Amino acid sequence: MGGIAGVTQDQTPEAVVRAFVDAWRGPDLDRVCALLGEDIAYHNIPMEPLTGKPSVEGYLRAAGPFEESDWELLHIAAVGEHVLTERVDRMLVGGKRIALPLMGIFRVSGGLIREWRDYFDLAMYRAQMG
Repeated sequence: MGGIAGVTQDQTPEAVVRAFVDAWRGPDLDRVCALLGEDIAYHNIPMEPLTGKPSVEGYLRAAGPFEESDWELLHIAAVGEHVLTERVDRMLVGGKRIALPLMGIFRVSGGLIREWRDYFDLAMYRAQMG
């Protein structure tokens, strides 16, 4: 089967999420967005949810620019279409270094991420942004 960003539709949901985490190293936003389904539901909790690839991609590209990004994957667990990640997302944004511990939950179908929720401490993020 054909692949998107080095991932094929027959790969496991865990493999897709691992490829997504890897794409954030740099980051390679084209590769990140290629792994999102057109029907993506994204909720960066406690912020407002976004629906649809154009909205999510627009948000991700506007959230930076990310001068650097590296997601440290601490733990990963998968059951069926669902993948849970414990991560530390490290970023350089506007000259400020951010290290944000969080829990992410993904639902993967057909080799693409259909749902993505990240739970994190917004006050911790804002304090690091100054």
